[in-house]
Amino acid sequence: MHRRTRLAALAVAVTAFMGSAQPAHAQNSEVVTLLQDLVRINTSNPPGNEALVAELLRTRLEPLGFQVEIVPTPTTGKAHLIARLPATAPDGRKALLLAGHEDVVGVERALWTVDPFAAVIQGDRLFGRGALDFKGGLAAFTVAAMRLAREGAPRTRDLILLAEADEEGGSYGTTWLAENHWAKIDASESINEGGWIFEGGSGGARLMGITTIDKNSLSVTFRTRGTSTHSSRPLPDSALRRLVRALDRVERYDTAPKIDPTARKYLRAWARTANVQTARRLRAITTTRNPAERRRLANQLRDGQWGELFDGLLRNIFVPTIVESGFRANVLPGTAEATVNMRMLPGQKPRPLIRELRRAVNDPKVQITPIVSGDATVKETLDAFDKRAGQAPTSTDTDLYRTLAREGRRQWPGAVVTPALFEAGTDATPWRQRGIPVYGVYPYPISHADLMAMHGNDERVPIKGLEQGTDMLTRVLRAAVG
Repeated sequence: MHRRTRLAALAVAVTAFMGSAQPAHAQNSEVVTLLQDLVRINTSNPPGNEALVAELLRTRLEPLGFQVEIVPTPTTGKAHLIARLPATAPDGRKALLLAGHEDVVGVERALWTVDPFAAVIQGDRLFGRGALDFKGGLAAFTVAAMRLAREGAPRTRDLILLAEADEEGGSYGTTWLAENHWAKIDASESINEGGWIFEGGSGGARLMGITTIDKNSLSVTFRTRGTSTHSSRPLPDSALRRLVRALDRVERYDTAPKIDPTARKYLRAWARTANVQTARRLRAITTTRNPAERRRLANQLRDGQWGELFDGLLRNIFVPTIVESGFRANVLPGTAEATVNMRMLPGQKPRPLIRELRRAVNDPKVQITPIVSGDATVKETLDAFDKRAGQAPTSTDTDLYRTLAREGRRQWPGAVVTPALFEAGTDATPWRQRGIPVYGVYPYPISHADLMAMHGNDERVPIKGLEQGTDMLTRVLRAAVG
């Protein structure tokens, strides 16, 4: 099917799908209605089907004067959207980029209490896969950009809204887009997903982190082999037994805590909003030079509230995520395989971490191999992560950072605003590698329970926080391109 015909068919599919969806309640704001529309399009990756989201956004943006291009990838149905709002009084600066992803992770439907793709509103939250990560952010970015277009005030530079494919995994994410279409997404600075805003305080939020650097994520495969036989005669060299033993060692292994400079600033700011005991531990861990004391404090923080987040900020993380073995209940399998995800602190190169992982497993019969994307070799993949390890945090001495911080404090009076390390990862690498400032924010205050539901069951986003974040972003865009 030709590209034009295929995209037209997708547009018809989007129209038919949205026409059959449950109507939004009359009192819902524009950003809530858009988020419901986005959640109701199942973009679980794989396969993604992100072109459906791109076509939906095209229908909202083109009538307002955005120059919209949908960039197909080599995978049918997978596409990026690039929507440019041209400057009306250009001053020579490059564009400001808003970047958020269209795809989401899959679901375990039986564990949800609501339909993950119905965009159900219960109480003060909207439930659905991607509501928090990152269709909520994409909706906020889009509506803030649409408001700017409607206002018609002079704009001194272009605004680009990028809706990305393959952020949650795959071969055709922003690295592929930058390699093939860089001129379309080149910018002087960018706002992406990233830093958390935490509910609390008299103004509705107590802490706003603005991401200036991310951890990097690389997965490896554990493979084992053994004798396959009848399950009534288990053997010592069972592949599955060996794999289970290796994964148990990974689960019990603690990497040494390290204090990244950006994490140090983040944790010190967090201490200003925490309870007395947590604040004392946070201040102590950012100042001690004693490795044993640092480990003791890190373990204490891990055992308290927000402990999983503190652990991610302080350590390289090894975590098993997928296990595959066997095909019948009465057969001892001859092979077993698992995926272990590594989350690497800034500056960390993968090869030493893989060697550390092998030492932790302590079994030469467990083969550990990096997982590559597309047609890249293992060496090319590891070399690329070596290059990422050299990225420096984005400077906070910029007008855009100051604007984000100012408007965050204005939106949530009393909130502590700080540069932050993002404990997960984003698709901001192509811009950071080119020295372009990138600031990450999930533009809504959330609770601990909201954070824990991300990539989990009953994912949701606070409606009031989503609307507040959209207002905050609107003011940021006015200042940044006006």
